[in-house]
Amino acid sequence: MKLGAKIIVSIMIFFSVMFLFGGYVLISYFYEVTMEREVEGAIEQYQYNKFVVQASLITRGEDWFAGAADGQCDISSMAPDMNGTVAFLAEDGSVLFSDFPAKTEFSVLFSEAEQNMVNYRFMKINNRTFLLTIGIVAHGGISVYLITGVDVEKIQNQQAQIIRKFGAVYATAVSMGIFLIFGISFFITRPIKQLTAATKEIAEGNYGERVAVSGSDEVSQLARNFNRMTEAVHEKVQELSDNARQKEDFVANFAHELKTPLTSVIGYADRIYKKELPREEQKKAAWYIWNEGMRLEALSLKLMDLTILNHKDFCLQEVKTDLLFQELTADVEYLMDAKGVSLDCTVEPAYIEVEYDLFKTLFLNLLDNAVKAGAKHIRVIGIVEKMAEGTYFAMQVNDDGTGIPKQEIKRITEAFYMVDKSRSRKQHGAGIGLALSDKIAQIHGSRLEFESDGRNGTSARLCLNCRED
Repeated sequence: MKLGAKIIVSIMIFFSVMFLFGGYVLISYFYEVTMEREVEGAIEQYQYNKFVVQASLITRGEDWFAGAADGQCDISSMAPDMNGTVAFLAEDGSVLFSDFPAKTEFSVLFSEAEQNMVNYRFMKINNRTFLLTIGIVAHGGISVYLITGVDVEKIQNQQAQIIRKFGAVYATAVSMGIFLIFGISFFITRPIKQLTAATKEIAEGNYGERVAVSGSDEVSQLARNFNRMTEAVHEKVQELSDNARQKEDFVANFAHELKTPLTSVIGYADRIYKKELPREEQKKAAWYIWNEGMRLEALSLKLMDLTILNHKDFCLQEVKTDLLFQELTADVEYLMDAKGVSLDCTVEPAYIEVEYDLFKTLFLNLLDNAVKAGAKHIRVIGIVEKMAEGTYFAMQVNDDGTGIPKQEIKRITEAFYMVDKSRSRKQHGAGIGLALSDKIAQIHGSRLEFESDGRNGTSARLCLNCRED
């Protein structure tokens, strides 16, 4: 059974039972109160009739009453002065006088009568309900039984009418309630149906599916959380897809990077082996073999470094920024001069935690990439930035090289990815330097960020936790 049907059935059963119970209690209470009022009225009538009998006894005397009790005089002469329907019974239970329909059986009442007590009983007479009261009227040593009857059939009819009207009201209320609860159920379950449809779409691979959210109730909150979950799943799937693509690219690029030098090595080695070459050509072939071998060695070392960074824990030590960058720039000053590149370095004093050798590798890779991009001027800036979440040392390396196209910036830290493949290979690049640098940045609790318009140089930025000098 669906949720909407469960809601409708459950609410209808609950309210039907409560409505029936409430109607039963009210109708029963009304009937009991009415009957109690009728009993009180019947007893009052009995008391009045008894008073009439006693007044007649005083007026007519004990002898007359004795004759009436023996059936020797007409006791019906008192009936016109009495209220309701009356009957007189002798002490032996014989009927002396009765206004009740013929063949009315008083034996049950006669057996229940007690001295100085008024008893009442409901009795069906000729298909009508009567409330009968009975008591003993005694004078001297003589007693008769006085019965007073009140027709309460109208009350029975009223109760039946009330039950019928309640049944009609109940049927109307249930009918209207079904439509009302159906509307409420539809309103409540519609967002859940939307969530169900969205989950089906997502299960079929449509991770861009979202649920419309309106309101602030629990179902709306569920829809918001579902959208956030879907967004997280979409991002995770995209991340997994990117990782799978990167692995495929890594294998393809690695195979390609091996193919070119191995082809050269095999080709020149085969030439030397099969032919008698002059000394100069042998030296030239040997140089190509040596050069490509060095390239393969450099590639293997960088791959080993990348592997080590993924599986080793490093200890960071606190160093002063101005001293650190003074040493780093001194180490590369000769190389920069040899390549005709000017290097300016300006940093604010602060204390940062680094692994010296790794940080030096990161710094050299950034400078090397700037040089390979054709930069003639490189500027290194280090400033202390205060933010709400803490104090940071921001290092920025700016160059005036060829730049990086915006659409390729997010991929430059992938292993073997090269913006200009022909230029990188001429400079013995393999596209691993920035992948190493980004991994080193992660080890230091940061990430490398790059900015470039694709024409006028590139800016690389790295933020580290620090404390001021």
